Amino acid sequence: MKRLILTLLVLSFIWQAAYARPLYFGEFWNNIAYYSTNVEKKNFDSFLGRFEGKLGVNLFDSPFQAYGVYYCAASQSTDYWDNSLFYGAGLRFKPFEQYHGTSWANEWITDFKIFVESLSSTYLKDAASAEAAGLATTDVRAGFDLWHEWNLDAPIPSVPWGELWANLSYRQTNFGWEDFNNYVFYFQPKIGRHLGSGIGVYLCGDLTYSGKSGPSYSFLNVADYGVGIRFEPFRANGDENDLMRKFKMYAEFLGVTYLKDQPIDPNKKVSSDIRFGIDFSNGR
Repeated sequence: MKRLILTLLVLSFIWQAAYARPLYFGEFWNNIAYYSTNVEKKNFDSFLGRFEGKLGVNLFDSPFQAYGVYYCAASQSTDYWDNSLFYGAGLRFKPFEQYHGTSWANEWITDFKIFVESLSSTYLKDAASAEAAGLATTDVRAGFDLWHEWNLDAPIPSVPWGELWANLSYRQTNFGWEDFNNYVFYFQPKIGRHLGSGIGVYLCGDLTYSGKSGPSYSFLNVADYGVGIRFEPFRANGDENDLMRKFKMYAEFLGVTYLKDQPIDPNKKVSSDIRFGIDFSNGR
């Protein structure tokens, strides 16, 4: 797959150089926050950073894109699963790129993407334990991804704002200790109100659901839900290409519900989480 993507990249460079079409695209998401439990253990009480990025090219005059990708977690914790780097290459297809929605109910359709990625892993801390656990070092994932925002650019203050990230992928290994061969679904909506001066309050959810069952997979079948408040100091005046335009400072107070089995270890069974930190993205 990586060889195919490289070939497509070379051909696309030649095509777009000849026809002077836009070539590159980049998408980045960065989040650094304190978590009281992180839906992981009662005394997590640590800062955790999550960083994701895609850098690639538009393939010819088509809705296809090829890209390099990384998913990184870095924490004060010494656990390898909170200090990981998954990286590789992907292809994706934007089937509704030319669609123009008529209202808030269908405008999100244009952001629907279908993808396939081939990934490898490395660990930033305690890699020896990851190796001893027999974790897979590669994974292939395929599915769909959606990110959309409502009423956040040039907002109408009297109208609610919203954000939605949804991702469904079938995963070969999920970098786990056994063959995974199943799906993982993420669904993270936010709906809020503008309070003025870049401040917003909101209701939020963070659902993770998988076809896998059992106490060992409780972390893949869990829902967080609650309220939050955030401050976006640069959104109103930031240029569309400003790297920090979507910079946010936020705090969230969440309840936790296990959707299938609960963890066997009572220290890993949590009922709430408090999070506060910063979040910023660019290109999505």
